Amino acid sequence: METALRFCGYIGSILILFGVVGGVIVGSFIEQPLLFLHLLLGVLCVGAWVVTSGVKSLTEARQVVTGRTARFGFNAALYTLVFVGLLVVANIFVILNEKRWDLTEQGVYSLSEKSAKIVASLQRPVTMYALDMPQLMDKNQTRELLSLYKLKNDKMVNFEIIDPRARPVEVDRLGMKAGNLLYVEYGEGSSKVINRLNEIDEQSITNALIKLTRGAARRLYYIQGHGEPSLESGGAGGLKDFVDALGDEHITIEGLLLAQTGSVPQDAAAVLLVAPKKPLAPSERASLVEYAKKGGRLILLGNIEDQGSDDVRAIAKDFGIDVGNDVVLDEQLKLFSAPEVGVQFLAQNFGAHPITAGMSKAQPVVFSFSSSVLAPKEGTTSGRYTELLKSGPNSWAEKNLQGLFNPEGATAARDPEDIKGPVSIAVAYERETGGDPEDTTETKFKMLTRLVVFGDSTWIENGNLTAMGNRDVALNCVNWITGEEGGVAIGPKSLRASVAPIPQSTYNVMLAMSFLGPELILLFGLFIWWRRRESLA
Repeated sequence: METALRFCGYIGSILILFGVVGGVIVGSFIEQPLLFLHLLLGVLCVGAWVVTSGVKSLTEARQVVTGRTARFGFNAALYTLVFVGLLVVANIFVILNEKRWDLTEQGVYSLSEKSAKIVASLQRPVTMYALDMPQLMDKNQTRELLSLYKLKNDKMVNFEIIDPRARPVEVDRLGMKAGNLLYVEYGEGSSKVINRLNEIDEQSITNALIKLTRGAARRLYYIQGHGEPSLESGGAGGLKDFVDALGDEHITIEGLLLAQTGSVPQDAAAVLLVAPKKPLAPSERASLVEYAKKGGRLILLGNIEDQGSDDVRAIAKDFGIDVGNDVVLDEQLKLFSAPEVGVQFLAQNFGAHPITAGMSKAQPVVFSFSSSVLAPKEGTTSGRYTELLKSGPNSWAEKNLQGLFNPEGATAARDPEDIKGPVSIAVAYERETGGDPEDTTETKFKMLTRLVVFGDSTWIENGNLTAMGNRDVALNCVNWITGEEGGVAIGPKSLRASVAPIPQSTYNVMLAMSFLGPELILLFGLFIWWRRRESLA
C-alpha cells in the first residue's frame, strides 16, 4: 500500500501535465469534463503522496545525488545534450540549404508558375528596395514575398527593406516619390533600368520584371511648339509628375517639333498631343492623321478652358470621334445647402475596356472644364469604339460657352440642345489597318491603329495626377496605347476553408483518445521503471 501511494506522486504529476496542456490547446478547463477530471485526480494523487511520503531524509537525498540514480541522471543529461547538439547542427544545415514545399491547394506560400519562370530566366541581377511604410504595407508579408523571388534565383535577386525615417538619404538616392513603395533595378552600371511601384504584390512585381527585361524603354513623343504644358515644369500646369510616373512604367517621353521633323519618328511607341494653345500647321496635323491611320498610336487631350486651338477636335473628327464645343457641368449635392453646379466633377462610370479594367466607383477620376467626347453610332464607321468615362446622371454638356465664360458672371442652365448626362468625356478607338489576321507577331501588332481622346487635360497636371484614380487611368491609357496592357494576370490566393462539422459525442471521443493513449503509454513506462527500481532497492 505504501509503495502504491508513493507511486501516486508520478501519476498525479502526469495527470496534471496532460490536463494543463489539454486545457491550453482546447482553450478551456471547465467546459471539458475530461480535462477537469485530469486536474482533480492529479491534485488528489499528489496530495496523497505528500501526506504519506513527505520529504525524504538528508541521507536519502545524499544517496540520490551520489548513487546510481545520479549516474543515470548524468548519462541522461549527456545524451540529451548530444541530441540537442545534433538538432542544432541539423537546423544550421537546413538554413544553409533551404528547401520549401507548399502543400496549400492554391500555392499561397509560393510564386505562381509564370512568376517562377520569369525569375529563373533572369540574365542580369535584380535589386529591390521596399520602403517600410506601416500605414501602406505589412513589413512581414513584404519580406516573405520578396524572399520567394530570391529563393527562385538566389544569384540574381537581392532585396532590402528600408526605413525611410532612419535612412532618408537612401530614399532620395533611389528617387522615390510620394506613393512609391518598391524600387526595382535590373542590370548594372550604365545599362541598368529602373521601375518604381506603388503596390507590392506578385502581379505588380512580375509585370515590372517583364517590362525591364524586354530591353529599351518604350518611347512616347510629345508634340511641342504650340503652347502645350511643359514636361519639365514642376509647378501648377506642368507635367513633371506625369513624366516621373511614366518613368516608373519604363516609358520615356521626349519632345517632338513636328514642324521640324516633318513626320513622326520610326521608334515612336505613341504620340501625345496635350491642349495646344496655338494652331498646328496643316502639315503637322496631316502628319499626325497619316501616322495614326497607318497603324500609329495617338493620345489627344483637349482643354476648352484656355480657348486654345481646334486641332484636338479636328484630328478626332477624322476618326469619327466628336469632341464637343461645350463644357460638362455636374450638379453636386452639398451638406446643409442646396445643390450646386460645378465645372469640376468626379467621373465614376467606367466603360468595359483594358484602360478602365479594375477601376471602381471608389477610384473616380477628377475632371475640370471637360468637353464631351462622343463615339459615333454603331455601323457608321469601321473600328471599335469604347466610351471610357462618363459624368454623373445629374450632369449635362453646356453649349452656351459665352454665358459660361462671361467675365461679369457665369450663367448656365439646362437647355434642350445640351447633351443630358451621363456624358461621355473619353473615347478609345482601335482598328486593324493591315497584316495577316492569323499573324500574331510584332508586325501585326504595329499595324493596329489606336486612339484615345479626352475632353480635358488638367487631370494629368501636377497636383491633379495623384488625385483619386487619375494616375491609374493615365498610366493604363499609355500602357494600352503602346500595347503593354497585357502582362501576366495573377489572381489573389487564399487558403480554402476545409471544415467538416462533427457531433459533440464524436469530438469527445477523439479528444479522449488523443490524451488517454499517450497518457497510458507514459504511465505504463513509469510503472515498469518504478517496479524495477523498487525491486533493486
